[in-house]
Amino acid sequence: MKTIIIVSDFSLESFQVAEKIVNNSSEPVSILFTHLFHIADDIQDLLFSNYRKKEHEFVSEAFQRDCELLKSDFPDILKSVKVEFFYGSRLALFKNFLDYNQADYIAYSESYGTPKLGKSSIDALPVIRKAGIPLINTDEILSPVFTDVENVR
Repeated sequence: MKTIIIVSDFSLESFQVAEKIVNNSSEPVSILFTHLFHIADDIQDLLFSNYRKKEHEFVSEAFQRDCELLKSDFPDILKSVKVEFFYGSRLALFKNFLDYNQADYIAYSESYGTPKLGKSSIDALPVIRKAGIPLINTDEILSPVFTDVENVR
């Protein structure tokens, strides 16, 4: 089973990245949606902020429902769907996040990009390009089923 990270703004467009991966995978996958947030440097912000609770409000019930429907439509392919937020500003921390989640690939849509959710969001494309994990640009998936994901970059 492969774990695919999708940097997301939890919109229909980012859901379509997952849908394209699942529709074109010939092996089981686990999908982890994430969004990258810069962590505050100010001790006041860290002590009195509830930023880790607010981010879950960005994941709508409709988005969660669509993910559950996708999972039920492809039970043999899509083994799990999770949402985890990344908080940090260093590439090394992001690599640790990827290692912890046993990421095999990072999927994204170049045409859609990775929109920010707020002022503390990080521009994710430069970060994921430096992460050292194979990338899947779903805009380039043309075949009905892919087996060798590394050729999709």
